[in-house]
Amino acid sequence: MRKLLLAFAGLSVIGATAQEARLDLGRSAAMYAATHADGTPLNTSYNKQSSAVAIGTAPNVYGAAFGPKTNLVANEDLNTIAFVHRSDYGTNNDYSSGSLRFDYSTDGGSTWTSNAGPIWNPNLSGYGYPGFARYPHIGILNESNNTNPLNASITVWAPTLAGTNSGAWGGALVGTHKMDNTVTNMAVDTTGGHLTLEESFTQDGKFWGVSFDHPNYTVEEYTDTAIVWKGTMNFSTDTMALTEIKAYLPVTNDATNGKIYGDGRISFDENGSTGYISIEAYDSLIAPNKVIHPYLIKTTDGGSTWGAPMGPNMDLLVDQASGDSLKTIFSTITGGWSIGSLTSSTRGHDMAVDANGNPHMFVHVFPGVGTTPTGGTMAGDFVYYPGVNLLVDVYTTDGGLTWKCNIVSQVFTWDYEFDPTNGPVTEATRPHISMSSDREMMFFSWFESDTSFVTGTENNFPDWRCQGYNVLGDSLEGQMTVMGTFGDATWGNVADYAFDNGDGSYQLHMTYAPIEDFGTFSVLSPIDFYYLGSPYPNNIGIEEMEAQNFSVSQNYPNPTNGLTKVAIESVEAAAFTMNIMDITGRTIEVRDLGRLDAGRHIEEIDATGFAPGIYFYTVSSAGHQSTKKFIVE
Repeated sequence: MRKLLLAFAGLSVIGATAQEARLDLGRSAAMYAATHADGTPLNTSYNKQSSAVAIGTAPNVYGAAFGPKTNLVANEDLNTIAFVHRSDYGTNNDYSSGSLRFDYSTDGGSTWTSNAGPIWNPNLSGYGYPGFARYPHIGILNESNNTNPLNASITVWAPTLAGTNSGAWGGALVGTHKMDNTVTNMAVDTTGGHLTLEESFTQDGKFWGVSFDHPNYTVEEYTDTAIVWKGTMNFSTDTMALTEIKAYLPVTNDATNGKIYGDGRISFDENGSTGYISIEAYDSLIAPNKVIHPYLIKTTDGGSTWGAPMGPNMDLLVDQASGDSLKTIFSTITGGWSIGSLTSSTRGHDMAVDANGNPHMFVHVFPGVGTTPTGGTMAGDFVYYPGVNLLVDVYTTDGGLTWKCNIVSQVFTWDYEFDPTNGPVTEATRPHISMSSDREMMFFSWFESDTSFVTGTENNFPDWRCQGYNVLGDSLEGQMTVMGTFGDATWGNVADYAFDNGDGSYQLHMTYAPIEDFGTFSVLSPIDFYYLGSPYPNNIGIEEMEAQNFSVSQNYPNPTNGLTKVAIESVEAAAFTMNIMDITGRTIEVRDLGRLDAGRHIEEIDATGFAPGIYFYTVSSAGHQSTKKFIVE
């Protein structure tokens, strides 16, 4: 049965905020729009994050749209970050918008080489083999003991418009491209009824990509088969040997709605032996009622064979911090709704494997079927309430016998329909999991609008938000952090790995495509991507905020020998100054920052010409000041 667009199923109210009940019917048909026109590029606003770096340009937003993807990768051993995107072919002189290029930094994100490649550049017309590429994923293959990023290769995993499925789709592009642009080895498979493909995972010299077998999207159901491509890299020839493996991953065929399923994820432990495929779908053997929920299959032999589905009954999940069940918590935050069965959604999730080899699924949870809002009617099958929304880390530590969860955050905005005239592209909060290289720290990221600036629950001005989790301590760590964006983190993607700064903080990596003017924006027009590397935690002082209505972060990076960033968080609009002094008290620079609005602001200190030594910066406003030390190497 063909999947349908989300439909409205009624209204109910919590206080003054409308909570629109929706029917979750899986993948939106808009995801599979085959062609997009071109237009003029957009500019970023002058008041956005000053430390963001412009990287590549794509012909439109579709390559990074519709939820979290692995189109950004970070490798700490190589100090390298890479981002893959469709080519703005008019400026890159490629054949079409179905060509692929990549951007990369070999100095931890400070400087970038943009629009490298092309990785894929088919010269054809119409829908035919091998096909134009869409929605690409990326990884980095690196040989043991290699320290030169340009000797490494990137992996590519992308669907193509090969014309063998529903008149357009059908191809799976898989292969490698050496980062010095000297060797490209790509192949397209059309045997698996490929649509947009699912996630890929690359580690050392291994690659895995997963696709859900759906041979004719318009008339047939998903076949309950996950197709796994496993690759082993030969670094002497710069080629990757590929094996196709099929795994049983069932979705229950509902008599009314067919098989409802969302995106899939694949991830492995550090040895590449134990791995998982996760899915957001309906499996009646796991779910008590008709709801969407996360579940998994597991391998212990590197992906050659896979076990039976396992997953939580979400109605039984208990938050580790409070000791309360999720159902009790939902009843409290709704002011006494009668909560039926809990549901997740097909609108994006992420999955990763921690240092103990345990899988974590980062998902949305809502009240679902059987829920009766105060003064409302009971919710039906597959209904969810997006305005009553918790982001939850769901995991197991005993192989799936029991399940635990941590409430990462309550989410107050949910999605937004960008450019309904030409699109629409409907984006939700795009949950991501990043890890430290040793997998002992996890970082849960999502993109959510600040409701003090947004009317209602529409997520049209998202900020990048992050919450840390200590794997060995099995607990959330510190406060939720807003990671240095100003409501422009649209189509944000966060890399799977964070870099350890050696001082208790970690650098996370994110790309996004800001919108300058909603009045002129079109999802069909070329769009610029930006990279933002941001530390977690950001060291904003809560005590300072309480005492003087503003706080100042420790600079990052510290020590520095060039540009370093300082965050100022202000409760209210006020005038600010910054003084920079050396260890003798000699003033190096006095900077009038002007009147800063309430919120977070980033200032840069250029220490390029400073002599090595200890320095101090003092931020002052309204008779208060905050001084912090920094080091120049």
